[in-house]
Amino acid sequence: MSDFSAGLFALSENKGEVYPFLVEGELLIQYNEQWVGKLSAMDTDHDFQPQTIALSKEVPLLYIMNAEDYGFLMQILHDGVIKFNLNIPYNAEADLAHEIGNELFGEEWFLDEGNVQEYYRQANEEAAKRLEAQGVPGSYFAGINSESLEVFQLFGFNEEILQKIRKILTAENFTQGSHEMVSTLLDNLGLTDFSFVAHNYVSYGDDRFTILNA
Repeated sequence: MSDFSAGLFALSENKGEVYPFLVEGELLIQYNEQWVGKLSAMDTDHDFQPQTIALSKEVPLLYIMNAEDYGFLMQILHDGVIKFNLNIPYNAEADLAHEIGNELFGEEWFLDEGNVQEYYRQANEEAAKRLEAQGVPGSYFAGINSESLEVFQLFGFNEEILQKIRKILTAENFTQGSHEMVSTLLDNLGLTDFSFVAHNYVSYGDDRFTILNA
């Protein structure tokens, strides 16, 4: 089963401010000493719920959606505004190559046993060219710099951690291993062993975390 984690995280010291903004069905978990997680069945939606926007005006929130087969999204929400946004796909070249294969050879090209290897070669080659023309993967990290990372100070991270984050979030690290890059990032933010962390997992009996609003 592929990991599909999603949730909003606040510093543990701010958990008292979170309770009034919980709605029916949401869970507040003690992730570790540093973080609490507000988990909702709506966490995979593209838009933040009104109560989440309101909560962000009280405390900074770190939103994470990590879909093992698709990609990684991290946002910092504060004062009702997204202050930081990182959105990276895990399989950009493979997904594009599949689309190109459809364009060039028809939608069932991968079933043609006699030619499929050559089709894959051509599709992968074309995908690499198109992504390079788009500046991928460099464009994923174009906004990562010392200034943009200052927003992490809202969670108490010092300059040393900010520089580590900047060194982690590079096109080179992405190319060498995107999942490993994300794991290292989360480790440095104090969210170690971040996998299968979502409302559906916890609500169906995941006992790794204490549910604070049970």
